[in-house]
Amino acid sequence: IIETGDADVFTLVIQLFSQVYRVELSCQQKVLYSVQAEEGEIPHKMTFNLTCAGNIVGNIKALSVVLPVGHRVQQADVQELKLGGSYIGDEGVRLLAEMFCYLPSLKHLDLSDNMITSTGATAMAAHMSHLQQLEWLDLSDNDISDNGAMAMDEKLTYLLQLKYLKFTVDNLSTDIKKTLLTTFSNMTQLLEANLSKRTASHVYLLGFYNKGNKFIIQTDDADVVFLTNQLFSQVYKVELSCRGSVLYSVKAVEGETSH
Repeated sequence: IIETGDADVFTLVIQLFSQVYRVELSCQQKVLYSVQAEEGEIPHKMTFNLTCAGNIVGNIKALSVVLPVGHRVQQADVQELKLGGSYIGDEGVRLLAEMFCYLPSLKHLDLSDNMITSTGATAMAAHMSHLQQLEWLDLSDNDISDNGAMAMDEKLTYLLQLKYLKFTVDNLSTDIKKTLLTTFSNMTQLLEANLSKRTASHVYLLGFYNKGNKFIIQTDDADVVFLTNQLFSQVYKVELSCRGSVLYSVKAVEGETSH
């Protein structure tokens, strides 16, 4: 076993010793990531917690060094990564995205409220095709504008298991909003798209049949309501709420009617 805090030593060790049986990363005595070959005692078969110690961006940088090596020992079976409100920014999300190829089992990814701009969104989009098992993606409350949203839109269809998407559309032009909604209309596995910002006072809940499947859009944007009505013809539910209180709700006769 070699224990080091030097990235150069880590790189040289990998070059000189080909048979790795254990990789571990810790920060302030907290284990962030640990994996070991099946044989023998496994004190930490799989630990993946970036937020339990130290600076989150520093932890992501350190993980980007060790995860590729750990993957040679044992595939990372990480299913949830919740980094909402961690403020990792564009550099943090770029480093994280470059690790998507080592996270093939990821199902839930929360990157809300992380100061991500179009630069980070574009970098993330370049690696999204690796997330074949992703079901839940939250990119709300970031500062993504048209260029970043367009880059994401081009890769969303690669997420064949995606069921829930949260994305803030405040900074987007009407044309890009329409492009996103058109993409949603072709994703038959998508069940819900939440396009509202966290502090929205009025929220519209719109239920549609998308090629025979039920699909819900939540939004606080009147443009989205108008465009959605153009793209999805079969409406089964319309609701308007204000600060959590329902002001108006109507639902088609079939099925349970909440109001």
